[in-house]
Amino acid sequence: MRGIALAAVIGVGLVAGGVAAARPWNDPNGRVNFDAPAGWIMEVRRASPQTIVLAGSADNECYVLATPNSVTANSTPDAVRRTADPLAPDAWTTAANSVTPMFPSHSAQLTSQSVDTSGFWPMQRAQFSGAERPVTAALQSRPGIDLMAFCWSYAGDATATFDALFRSVSHPNDATWQAAAEQQVADREARAAAAATASEAAPAPEAQPERRRDITPDLRQRRN
Repeated sequence: MRGIALAAVIGVGLVAGGVAAARPWNDPNGRVNFDAPAGWIMEVRRASPQTIVLAGSADNECYVLATPNSVTANSTPDAVRRTADPLAPDAWTTAANSVTPMFPSHSAQLTSQSVDTSGFWPMQRAQFSGAERPVTAALQSRPGIDLMAFCWSYAGDATATFDALFRSVSHPNDATWQAAAEQQVADREARAAAAATASEAAPAPEAQPERRRDITPDLRQRRN
């Protein structure tokens, strides 16, 4: 972020979107929103076909990305939300290496990962080595789009700052998707309850009387 801070001081023009001190920050292209700590500035590095924002201060730096995902484009919000398995390590590494200012030599090495399910949308978390300094990252999925953030610090531990940023990352359509996901859950539970009720109400099959074998021929044979 030191490069952006210097550019802001000397008045150098920046790429599309410019630099702005904003909390919250809303993507003009409608792909991602997030809350930036006071004093942070933002620079849109790419606006199409994905959004890439460089955000931070002289001490901390984060790349926030909103990337289209064709795999989940036709998935329901509930299906996306229920996908909470850990991301494959090679997928994490590929995502990190795409942030070339942090990993110019594609040298990202995944050192740890986890899944945080405390929020409505599961959040994948990861730590990387292989850059100039440790990188911490988070990823959330929505129908047709992945929201990611990769951060590092020039001034020691910034875990709390980065956690707050990660938890603030959202999509402008989240309220609609959340309502749809909750309705899909309610519909699924209602169907399951109706099926269980129908099963309990169904009459038990009548017991068939035991058919007794006719032993008359055997008695006749014995008499003879």
